[in-house]
Amino acid sequence: MLLKDLAEMAGVSLSTVSRALHGDARISEATRKRIQEIADHEHFVLSKSASALASRKSFRITALFVDHFNTWFTSTSLEGLYSVISQSDYDLFPLALHTPEELDTFFRLLSRNNNTDGIIISSIHLSDSHTEQLAASHIPVVGLDSYGTQGYDAAVVLNNDESMLMAARRIKLLGHTAIGFVHYPQPGLFHDYSYSERIPQFERICRAQGYPERSFHHFASSNGKADREGVESILRQWTATTPRPSVLFVETDDFAITLMSALREQGLRIPEDVSVVGFDDNPVSKLIGLATFRQNALGNARYAAQTMLSLLKADQPEGSLPERADLAGVNAAESDAQKPMFSQDLTSFIARRTLGPAPKNAARH
Repeated sequence: MLLKDLAEMAGVSLSTVSRALHGDARISEATRKRIQEIADHEHFVLSKSASALASRKSFRITALFVDHFNTWFTSTSLEGLYSVISQSDYDLFPLALHTPEELDTFFRLLSRNNNTDGIIISSIHLSDSHTEQLAASHIPVVGLDSYGTQGYDAAVVLNNDESMLMAARRIKLLGHTAIGFVHYPQPGLFHDYSYSERIPQFERICRAQGYPERSFHHFASSNGKADREGVESILRQWTATTPRPSVLFVETDDFAITLMSALREQGLRIPEDVSVVGFDDNPVSKLIGLATFRQNALGNARYAAQTMLSLLKADQPEGSLPERADLAGVNAAESDAQKPMFSQDLTSFIARRTLGPAPKNAARH
C-alpha cells in the first residue's frame, strides 16, 4: 500500500496523512486516530527512506565522540541518547573521531553531504572555524559534557565549581600538603576536550584554598596510553617526586582504578600510604569505595537527545533561545516550551574510603 492509497481510504489529502502519522500537532486528535486505525488495519508502515526523499531530510541524528565506545562515559551516553531517539522518527548514528584532522574533515564536508539532520557533540571544544562551518550548515547542534556554549544551539554544561571546592577543603582538612594530578591519556590526538579542563580547574580551586604552587605535581603516561607501561611510568614519576604527593587526583574513574591496581601491586595501601580521587562515579567506583566526582552521564545524554528532538520539531526564531537552567527536575515528560536549551549539571563530590588522612611520614618523602 502506498501513502496515496491510505489517503484515499481516509478521504484526506496526502499531506494530512503524512502529518497525522508523524504526530503533527496541526492535525486534530480525531483525524489522527482515524488515519492511524486505517493504517494499522492495512498493516501500513511509513518508509523512512521515502519520507526522507519527500521531506529532504535524512531522519538521522549524528553523535560525535572523541573516545572509544567501550569507555564508561561514552557507552553510558550512547545508552541515554538511544533510549530517547529510538522512540522518535530519527535514527542515531554514533561516530568516533580520533584525530583533529578527522574532525576537521567531518565539519568541512557537513554542508555538502547533507546526511544528518542534527548533531550531538560530546566533550569537544569547538574552534572558531568549526563554529562557522556549523553555522553555515544550518544544522542544529547540541553539546554534551560541555564546558562552554560556543557554537552550540543547546548544551548540557558541566559545573564543577562547588563540588571541587568541597573536595579541596576536605583534602586540606585531612592534612595533605602535596597534591598529584594524574592526566588521563588523551583519546586519539585531541588536546582540547572536556577531560582536559578538570585538572586546571581543580588546581585553581586548590590554589584559592591556600595551596602554594610548589604543592602541585603533574604526572602523565610516558607513552600516551593507559596500558601497563604508561601506568608504571606514572608511578616512577610519583615515587621520584619530592615531596611525594600524598593524594592523587585522576581525571577519570577508569584510569584511577587502573592506577590503584598498580599501586597495590607494589605493596602500597590506599589510603594509608596514598589517597586516590577520580572523576565520573561509574558503578565500579562505588563498589570499591573510590572517592570521586559524580556527573549524571545517563540523564545528561537523555536530556541532550530530548533537546535535539525539540530543536528539530520546533522552529526556533534566531536569537530567542530559552535561558539556561539547572538540569535537576528536567525530564522527558515536560512540554517543549518548558525545556531550557542550555542546562547545567552540577557535579557532586563523593568522599569514600580511598580518601583518608595524609600519612604521618608524608612530609619526609
